[in-house]
Amino acid sequence: MTNEELLRKATHTLADFGGAGEAPLTIEQVRQFLRLAITPQIMLPDVRTVTSNANKWQESKIDFSSRIMRPGIEGERLSDGNRVKPTTGIVEISTVLVRGEVPVTDEVLEDQVEQAGYADTLMAMIAEAVGRDLEELAINGDTTSGDAYLALLNGWIYQARNGTGANTYNGAGDAQDYQKIFRNLVNTLPDRFKRDIPNMRLYVPLRLEERYRDILANRGTPLGDLILMGNNEIRYQSILVKGVPMMTITAGTPDTSNVLLTHRMNLYFGIRRAIRLESFRDPREGQTSFIVTCRADAEIAHIPATALAYSVDVEPN
Repeated sequence: MTNEELLRKATHTLADFGGAGEAPLTIEQVRQFLRLAITPQIMLPDVRTVTSNANKWQESKIDFSSRIMRPGIEGERLSDGNRVKPTTGIVEISTVLVRGEVPVTDEVLEDQVEQAGYADTLMAMIAEAVGRDLEELAINGDTTSGDAYLALLNGWIYQARNGTGANTYNGAGDAQDYQKIFRNLVNTLPDRFKRDIPNMRLYVPLRLEERYRDILANRGTPLGDLILMGNNEIRYQSILVKGVPMMTITAGTPDTSNVLLTHRMNLYFGIRRAIRLESFRDPREGQTSFIVTCRADAEIAHIPATALAYSVDVEPN
C-alpha cells in the first residue's frame, strides 16, 4: 500500500470547521476538554490530578508520620525534644509530549445527519479517546517497552514494582485465588498506610474483576445473589476493588497481569494546562486535520505506601 493510500485510509471526512491554522483552547475550554477526557476513565477520575502552565514542576506533600502528642505539665510548654514538625517532601512532575491527529474530509459534514453539530460530537469523541490513551500511559508506561508510546515514561505499575521502597508480591503460585492475593497484598502493605480505608483501592485488570464477581456470585450467599443480579461495588476487607480495562495483560500460559493496592490520592496524574487543539484545512486534499497536543506525567507520591502483586493469573475461563 502506498503512502497516499495509507493517508486516505486514516482520513475521516468533515467539511470546514474553524478554518485553517492553530486554535488554542481557552482556560475554560481546557477544563471542559479535561472533564470530557477524564470522566469516562476508571483511574484518572479517582487519582490526584494536578495541572500547571509549566512543562516541569513540583508538588508539595506533607504528613505527620510519627506521634505528636506527649505528656503535658500544667503551665509548661513542651521541651524542644518533644515538639514535632511534619514530614515534608516534593513530587516532581516532568511531563512528556504526546500528540494525536484526526484527518477529516469535507464530505462527512455534508453526508451525515448531524451536519454542523457533528463537530461537537467529533470533539467529544476525540476528548474521550485522548483520556483513554493518557490513562493507558499513566498505568502501563515503561521506558524499556518496545511500544514507542508506552516508552515515553515510567507509569504507576512500573514505579510500584521498581521504585525505592516498593512492596511487591509474586502471585504466580496462587492461580486464581484472588482472595489470597488480596490478603497477601494487604499484609504486605505497612499498617501505617491503612488508616484511610474508604480511599484505599485495589486496582485490578477488568478480566480479574469479572472473574472475582463470578467467584463471589457462586457462593450462594445473599451477597452473591446481589452481585449476580447487579453491578454492585465489590470490596475486600472494605477496600474497593476496581476493574481497569487499560491495565496490561501479558499473553502467556497463563495470561498474567498486576494488582495495585494504594490510597487513591497517592497516585498523581500531571498535565500541562496549555492543551492545544489545532485545526488545519488543506483545500487541495479537501480535508481538515484536528491535532491535539498536550504534555502529561504520572507519579507515585510515596512508593512505600503501595503494594503490587505481579504475575497474577488472569487466564479467561
